[in-house]
Amino acid sequence: MEFNKHINGGHRGARKFWREMLPRIKYRNPAVSITINRHSDPAGPANLYIYTSSPKSKSTTTASSTSTSTSTSASSSPSVPDTAEPTHTVDIRMVHESEILAQLVSRTNAEELQPTEEEVRELAEMAEFKARSEADRVIVRERFLKERKEQELLRLARGEVGGTQ
Repeated sequence: MEFNKHINGGHRGARKFWREMLPRIKYRNPAVSITINRHSDPAGPANLYIYTSSPKSKSTTTASSTSTSTSTSASSSPSVPDTAEPTHTVDIRMVHESEILAQLVSRTNAEELQPTEEEVRELAEMAEFKARSEADRVIVRERFLKERKEQELLRLARGEVGGTQ
């Protein structure tokens, strides 16, 4: 994968894909080799190169992009795994990160993994925790506002004028 270091010139989707989606892909596919080439030219290319293993091999591995190697030259080419030419080249300039993921999935015939029972349980616990924390946040805020109002009333009852000293 190659793109600009900054989001200028239509590289926002590529950058967000690199930061948010590639770590998850790499976590679930540790054997996939991923290389990132970042350049500093906003007019430079934003491409996703997908390399697949030879048809003789039974498993198809995609070496799209993830390692943290960075390059500052605009003319550098991505690291080449087994073949000289990528199996697929996707232009990702001005493309949203979810569309980049969709193109990667469609071109590699990837399968979406369903969460395990443990992961479903953890997600439910996290959702429950978030709901409880939001309710607690509201209660604490109301208590804080009530205390602040009581302090203001006491200050007025004592005859203090104005704000804080």
